[in-house]
Amino acid sequence: MRLLISSSLLFTLCTASIAAICPSVQTLKSNQAKNWQAFDSDNGKPLSAVRETRLKLAITQFALAEWSSTKDKNRIHCYYKSQNGSNLEAYFAHHSTTKVSPSRYWYEVTGMLHCAAGVDKCQFQALPDVQRQFAQNAAGTPAGHVLSE
Repeated sequence: MRLLISSSLLFTLCTASIAAICPSVQTLKSNQAKNWQAFDSDNGKPLSAVRETRLKLAITQFALAEWSSTKDKNRIHCYYKSQNGSNLEAYFAHHSTTKVSPSRYWYEVTGMLHCAAGVDKCQFQALPDVQRQFAQNAAGTPAGHVLSE
């Protein structure tokens, strides 16, 4: 009986997804955005440490969340603006293997879902760390390594 209850609890934890939002400007600036990586919006490559530092210094407000199930393997992209309102040529990404939460704030633009209603309204579904670890182990990825994007 204990085994059945334990198995049920583990299954529930592994299949549950959690609502998440893009990191706040303060979270990014204080380097507390765990599991978020900065990428160049033109070529999709990770930013160098120097460029990421400059990006974090420049951002002042959230601009847009973007999600696609095909373009970037279910990653959420979070874009930010500078003090003068310019969109920055980079984004922060988080791997997400579940769909965006249904919401009136998300709209489709050329096959991608966008949300510009505010960081608190642009919720998406992210896997808990436990489920992500199981998925990595099943894919043969060593513990502590991120699946390639």
